[in-house]
Amino acid sequence: MKWLEIGTLTVDDKKKALLLNLHEGYEKALNKLDMFSHCMLYCLLEDRIEVYVTKILEMSEKTGQLILKIPAINIQHPQEKTEDLKILEKVKVSGQLVDIKPYFPAEEVVLEADEPKKRFCLNYADHVVGEYTMYGNRRMIQLYKDVLDEMEPNMELTEFIKKGDYIRVLWWFHRFDKDSFRRKRMCNPPYNNSPRTGIFATRSPVRPNPVGSTIVRVQQVDYYNRTIDIEGFDGFQGTKIFQIMFYQPSIDRVEGATLPSWVSHWTKYKNFDRAKEIVVPPEEHQLEMITNEENDVFCAELETNLDIEDEYDNQEIHVHNARIHNLKNVSVSILKNSIILITGVSGSGKSSLAFDTIFAESQKQFTDLVLSNQMLNDTFSDVYVDKITGLQPSIAIEQRTLGINPRSTVGSVTKIADVLKLLFATIGKRVCPSCHQIVDDSNVCKGCGAILFDRTPQVFSYNHPDYMCPVCKGLGVEMGIDEEKIVEHPEKSLLDGASSLYGDLRKHRKKPNANWMRGEILALADDMNVDLELPFYQLSEEFKQQFFYGSNGREVSLVYENSKGRSGVIRRPVEGAVNLIERLAHDTKSTRSTDQVTRFMSKKTCSRCKGERLLEEGRLVNIQGYRYPEIVSLSIERLREWCHRIYEQLIKEQQDKTRMIFIKLNQRLKRIQSVGLGYITLNRSVPSLSDGEAQRLKLATQFGTGLSNILYIMDEPSKGLHPKDYRFLMDVIVDLKKHGNTVILVEHKKSFLTIADMHLHMGPKAGRYGGELVSVHHRKEIENQLILQDCSDDIDTIKVIDSVSLDNNKAIKDTYIQLKGVTTNNLKNVDVAIPIGMMTAVIGVSGSGKSSLISKTLYPYIMSTLGRIVEEKGTFQKVIDTESFEDVCYVNQKAIGSNSRSNPGTYTGVFDLIRQCYADTQQAKKMNLSKEYFSFNSKKGQCRECSGLGEVVVNMHYMDDLYVPCNKCHGKRYSKEVLKIRRKDFSIGDILDIEIHDLLEVFQEEKEIVRQLSMLNKVGLGYLKLGQSASTLSGGEAQRIKLAKELYKKECKNILYILDEPTTGLHEEDVEKVIDVLKELKEKGATIIIIEHNLKMIKKCDYIVELGPGGGVQGGHILQAGFQKS
Repeated sequence: MKWLEIGTLTVDDKKKALLLNLHEGYEKALNKLDMFSHCMLYCLLEDRIEVYVTKILEMSEKTGQLILKIPAINIQHPQEKTEDLKILEKVKVSGQLVDIKPYFPAEEVVLEADEPKKRFCLNYADHVVGEYTMYGNRRMIQLYKDVLDEMEPNMELTEFIKKGDYIRVLWWFHRFDKDSFRRKRMCNPPYNNSPRTGIFATRSPVRPNPVGSTIVRVQQVDYYNRTIDIEGFDGFQGTKIFQIMFYQPSIDRVEGATLPSWVSHWTKYKNFDRAKEIVVPPEEHQLEMITNEENDVFCAELETNLDIEDEYDNQEIHVHNARIHNLKNVSVSILKNSIILITGVSGSGKSSLAFDTIFAESQKQFTDLVLSNQMLNDTFSDVYVDKITGLQPSIAIEQRTLGINPRSTVGSVTKIADVLKLLFATIGKRVCPSCHQIVDDSNVCKGCGAILFDRTPQVFSYNHPDYMCPVCKGLGVEMGIDEEKIVEHPEKSLLDGASSLYGDLRKHRKKPNANWMRGEILALADDMNVDLELPFYQLSEEFKQQFFYGSNGREVSLVYENSKGRSGVIRRPVEGAVNLIERLAHDTKSTRSTDQVTRFMSKKTCSRCKGERLLEEGRLVNIQGYRYPEIVSLSIERLREWCHRIYEQLIKEQQDKTRMIFIKLNQRLKRIQSVGLGYITLNRSVPSLSDGEAQRLKLATQFGTGLSNILYIMDEPSKGLHPKDYRFLMDVIVDLKKHGNTVILVEHKKSFLTIADMHLHMGPKAGRYGGELVSVHHRKEIENQLILQDCSDDIDTIKVIDSVSLDNNKAIKDTYIQLKGVTTNNLKNVDVAIPIGMMTAVIGVSGSGKSSLISKTLYPYIMSTLGRIVEEKGTFQKVIDTESFEDVCYVNQKAIGSNSRSNPGTYTGVFDLIRQCYADTQQAKKMNLSKEYFSFNSKKGQCRECSGLGEVVVNMHYMDDLYVPCNKCHGKRYSKEVLKIRRKDFSIGDILDIEIHDLLEVFQEEKEIVRQLSMLNKVGLGYLKLGQSASTLSGGEAQRIKLAKELYKKECKNILYILDEPTTGLHEEDVEKVIDVLKELKEKGATIIIIEHNLKMIKKCDYIVELGPGGGVQGGHILQAGFQKS
């Protein structure tokens, strides 16, 4: 237990009173304590806590001072028979003051208590002595054995505690022993009609030292089992008790103590009466009370209402008047066991209907069955929809990634690896790691006598600390120092900055000092007679060897004289760059220093496990000569073939053991193959998958459950997929329907109309101009739509250009970025040229190598040339003509900001300008409210209840946490004081809740604010609210916000923009807006590279690079590259 001293106590002999002075910062905690006549002081002595009851004479909250009556004790001894004798003695108050509590007669006055025969204090230094526990109807203190061992010899517990005694129990509110609670000074007491008070005016557990105190009655004492049965204790099960002491009525029982009005009606003494037994009448009597033969029992009106509530339709789901977000009382009947397609522009209300209404109501109905939480019921209120009937249990499949954990593999996310581990643990042959002899079932090696533990599936786990490779920690790669990263520019001399590790060596040579790190290079060059003016690549191999790895103990000399005239000679061996970096890597503690060192390192195959990630024991187990690491490196297609071949070669006993394992393994492999991922391997890390591959893997994993009568709600399942891959997805969705499920798709791609039984179109526009159900079409009407509409942009689009032509008159060296010999991931030693100052589309099926070429090779290379830290650079021979780029901007679909506080306003910076506008108002200046007060992240202006979030969390334990609007600020995020400041009748909280296109009118006089808001509106995000949490934005919305931020820049000429599928999640109208924005960037001189599947976007590009022909090992080739024909 950690104790904080809160103040000091001194005796004022003149006033004959006790002076209490609180330490600075605790003054507010006294608020309203003087409305009690008495208080209790808790003082920490060397061996115990002493509790004093005293009268409050005066109090000053401003100065944090109390003037108290000096407490008294009764020193009458038990052996003195005279009852009238009362000898009082003033107490010498001592110890550290650790708590102040108000005096409540209902807690402290025990009418039937006698004076204790012995004053005692049972404690154990500053440790707990026991804990409160419950067993059946018993409520007891279980003492720890060490406590009784510390008691005086021949003294028993029953000597000073016996049945019928009243004792004071002090305990520790361990649940509130956190800095956040200890720093509180004000609280809302849980008493009816109580105002907000200081924490010293309540018995709240939230206080500087979470001490609890209560009087209990002893029911029974069991010395041998170390238990004291009690009643009257109001703590939780498991509460830690640190002191048990006497209760002395003559000092603890105050006559006539007064209380504030909000608790003045409380009982004037503590009640220990047990609950009276409830007499349950016979069942026959209960029935007589309810039934009445003369009248009809049931009310017709109630029965009618119940019939409506219990309405259930086997054929349809009925939504009545949905109005969440921008929905305008939408009512619709959705066919069950069907595929329903919901379309519309971004912000039209598609997700509001599918996820925030239908899925949310399904969650509500589920939680109503399993939980009884009033706050939860308030959260799932019906204010946003009148009623939804006919609902099925639902599963939401949203746009979430599979994660970026490098330990996560295809095998782990599909659970196939678990089945494979079980197979190897069941029939795999063990091989001794020491002598490589076969080990039989005795687990003892006959060759060397090594004893192995029982074989379990964990032996093959990369993540188990006992079986992962200890060098690479189960990752298969380790960080190694890279000579090429030490010398980034071998075409330069070391004096002119060939290596950023040593910096400006020319300057150091002109003015040498005792800095040996740089000096050793100069000394080594002098010793070996090497000319440092030469480019690094022209230096001798012998010098390079010692430059990197040191002089192997041979000493060299450096003569120096610094600017202050101090001179000398240093003679030392050369450490070498590699050894220097290794030393710094082990010595450094700070993150910043670590980053400076790791920029000279690269990932390389683990030196111990050779990339197989396991200890030798797991690596050597084999089935028919095939080891586990070799099997997980097979493609899904080949692994399935292996399963069939191996099973046929097993003896019957092995087949019987593994039949079900092979069947389960084969089923899961078929499922992955069915979505076109037969080429990927089980040991491939999830972060290395393309968006399309990850999406198909997620679908194959989630849809193979065999469930029926489920409502699946999917948010743009085609995300990241090439049109060629849509067929895999559509087959899976149709299969779900065949198994009796209902599927709702929020999707933009026209090709999904071919499988839809129902088409709902939301609109007509976005935001407040949307939220309406524009049209509802069923299957026959959809077929007519397909005849009238052209879906060729989506269906069977494999090659988007029939032919390309290169303009041979252009000088490639001057106008193209050239990548030579690229072999990153599945790329097959490709060469490609990308024109500078133009818009290039990089296309191909999922997994063909688009991201490997651009995101994992070109982008990190240019980042490194700009002096920025990158983890991996891809593998290639060379990249030419990137020197003209002053910056590179990579716009992907990762969330903006790292938490829910981030929003479009804060990310783009426009909210900073708006805050300054509010701080500049006359009203704000009068109230001394600076710009900082208008930030919901600042404690100065934010709502204290929700800390500026506008909502509070409801812990759902085994489900995702829920967020409900803050009751104090009603979702406005700010304090009442800040919300009083208004501009055009809008508070700063209102501004965050207004759509961006409407803010253009509010701030029409502020040119810079209008300019930034206009950019957001231009990319089709005018429907977003400025304060909309980043966590609620789709990937496409996040990407367009990043794009808008880049548009603010006036100079784009020497900037390379790389966009990863900018049209994902966009309706055709929104795609046009993004195209217009990219054209504007190009006109400013920017170079733009787009990784894309959308044909409309591709057709607007100047240049095309197509990879393929397939994904994974079947891809990695340049199929064609060139300018589009006009």
